[in-house]
Amino acid sequence: MATEEAEVAQATQEAKAGSGLVKTIGLAAGLFFLVVAAQFVTGIVGCLVLPGLMPGCAVEHAAEEDTAGADNKAAKPDKAKKDEPKAPPIYQAFDPPLVVSFPEQGTMRFLQVTVEVMARDEHSIQAVQTHMPVIRNNLLNIFSGRSFADLTSRDGKEALRKECLTEVQAILKKNSTKEDTFTVEDLYFTSFVVQ
Repeated sequence: MATEEAEVAQATQEAKAGSGLVKTIGLAAGLFFLVVAAQFVTGIVGCLVLPGLMPGCAVEHAAEEDTAGADNKAAKPDKAKKDEPKAPPIYQAFDPPLVVSFPEQGTMRFLQVTVEVMARDEHSIQAVQTHMPVIRNNLLNIFSGRSFADLTSRDGKEALRKECLTEVQAILKKNSTKEDTFTVEDLYFTSFVVQ
């Protein structure tokens, strides 16, 4: 009888040990599925509540706007332009470099600048070449009106670069027609020497 009780006690312990392992595996699997489901649900709820802040939601939102109908395309022509891929940049260097002299505290100083413009079509580059005498003249006038401090500081050079870009764009705009529009996107100083 003692052996029967021992066998029953041993069987009970083995059953408890086996059920503990099953419970642990079940608990781990349940937690795994709960975490995966939470990730999935968080993404969906986040896209519905805060579409601009959730990664991947803005693309879906834009696709919905595009499929909404032709009326939206007519109302938002700028959106289509932003989505179009840009053509590769084309650079045009001003050759020879621009050289300007200016007085600074009783001495004569010199500035030599190599300027390059960037456009995305050959038509605009051709317009820059066509109007190069006017562009060079106006840029030389801009450079000669600067002080030594403006030409040697980083902020001064950046302000000068932006002013030169605006001048080039204004010259091209003045000489364009309704059919021909010329676009220079940027202007760079590739060499800048002050003596």
